[in-house]
Amino acid sequence: MIQPKYIRTREWEGYKNPPFLKKDKDKVTVLFNYIERRKSFFLSSYFERKGFNFIDLGDYILEDVRWGKEFGNRMECNPMYFTGGSLLRNLFKIEEETGLTKEEIVKKYMFVGGGGQCGPCRYGMYPQEYMKALDDAGFKDFRLFIFSTGFTRDIIDKNSALKVDLPFRIGLLQSSILADIFHAAECAIRPYAVHKESALETIKQAEALVQKAFSRKDYMLALPGALRKAGKMLSSIPRKDISLPRILVTGEIFANLAHNEGNYNLRRFIMDEGCEVMPGFLTQRIMYDMWRMLKNYDRAYNYAQTKRSRLKHFFLRIQIKSRTLFIRFFWNHYIKNANPESFGATTMKFVDLDMLADAGEPYYHPEIFGGEGNLEIGEAVHYADKVDGFISSKPFGCMPSSGVSDGVMSKVMHDYPQLNFLSIETSGDNEISILSRVSMLLFKAREKHARRTEQHSGETVSIRAEKVQ
Repeated sequence: MIQPKYIRTREWEGYKNPPFLKKDKDKVTVLFNYIERRKSFFLSSYFERKGFNFIDLGDYILEDVRWGKEFGNRMECNPMYFTGGSLLRNLFKIEEETGLTKEEIVKKYMFVGGGGQCGPCRYGMYPQEYMKALDDAGFKDFRLFIFSTGFTRDIIDKNSALKVDLPFRIGLLQSSILADIFHAAECAIRPYAVHKESALETIKQAEALVQKAFSRKDYMLALPGALRKAGKMLSSIPRKDISLPRILVTGEIFANLAHNEGNYNLRRFIMDEGCEVMPGFLTQRIMYDMWRMLKNYDRAYNYAQTKRSRLKHFFLRIQIKSRTLFIRFFWNHYIKNANPESFGATTMKFVDLDMLADAGEPYYHPEIFGGEGNLEIGEAVHYADKVDGFISSKPFGCMPSSGVSDGVMSKVMHDYPQLNFLSIETSGDNEISILSRVSMLLFKAREKHARRTEQHSGETVSIRAEKVQ
């Protein structure tokens, strides 16, 4: 009788994620990146202030997809392949450049990043997918700090060198806000700049100025002045006095907000094709998460069966409302100092999420949560007459985004035929096909903009004629 090669003696317990302890702080280098270059660039200031050894892995590149697919499971989504692939690519690069063994790299390095809590697709198992890929690549027990999931909180104790505590949350929030400001600056300046390359270099110089102030111990005092100076630098960039078609891009958080090869540099492509694109803010997406949690706690409070449960959710509601006010405070404070209207960024206010929920409710109940929920539907209805093109960008196979974009949006388009809509799936390897479809939408957007401009000019002439009479 042939014996089996392996006999299971216990249930599989998953991959290990050893803690990052205080005693190892000076021996370990923190690797990190977060959605796109600017978020990581400003987040590096936090690690610098706290005295960590760190390496900013920077933007995702197309090669990351190959690494992610080679070691990751089949049929994972675009963000999974880019995030996991970026880490693997850099670990193998470290191995090649330093001569360290994989076991030594595991002891000397760790990774910090976001993601991993997408419930509808893989029920919160993204961190295990990362660890599976690392294990298969030979980096067994490599440490991961995924700050947006309970996965990380389970391994943190009083001896941890890095914690998801209030200072870290504030640093992460401020990094996101500063990155959003400069993303808005690029969206406002790039398509209108007289000299594009010179304008982009000025934006980089302004970013470096603010990041330097943000890295100081007294950054709370230094940052407002740096933002004011950066705003003046950006407002001095020569701009063309022209009117361009306006495009809105929305969709899944990574495919919408990566601003790099993770979504084919979608907004930059649109700008370089002679259109204005509305910026995508991570801070607005964080506000949506707060709004979503508040709705859950409101329901739990209203239907609580016990006084204890009611009291618990009463305080949870207060906590979320306090966080929302906290985010608004930093946003308004930094926006006021940067003065984005001086360099053409006029869309720096948060969209009213209750208004979007009301707009989209006839098509999609706002409390069906998962992915971006009702956001795309509400935005489509709200912006139908306000933009010349509307693009939904999502990862290949993304279940919540596909259900919305390819399902509910068909009814929205029927009721709002003026909406110039395009749904695209990003997979990292079909850039030519995707951007050709975007080009067709931009062609229609130019026609729509021309008709709207002509109509507006006719109305202006009519009003002047009436005044003369």
